Amino acid sequence: MKPLNKYFDHTLLKAESTPADIEKLCAEAKEYDFYSVCVNSCYVSKAAELLKGTDVKIAAVVGMQSRSV
Repeated sequence: MKPLNKYFDHTLLKAESTPADIEKLCAEAKEYDFYSVCVNSCYVSKAAELLKGTDVKIAAVVGMQSRSV
């Protein structure tokens, strides 16, 4: 069985996320050796740059839609 941390996706999908937020997210993912980070599609290249040389994967979302209930 894999270590528990390898089952975690470290996620930041807030529309107001900044490059500094993504840097922090990726630093935490590297520190704790998470399975992946999940970011908005506009930050995929930034995350790839920050995670180069690690085995942390990158997941992205496209076209999120919010609605009121």
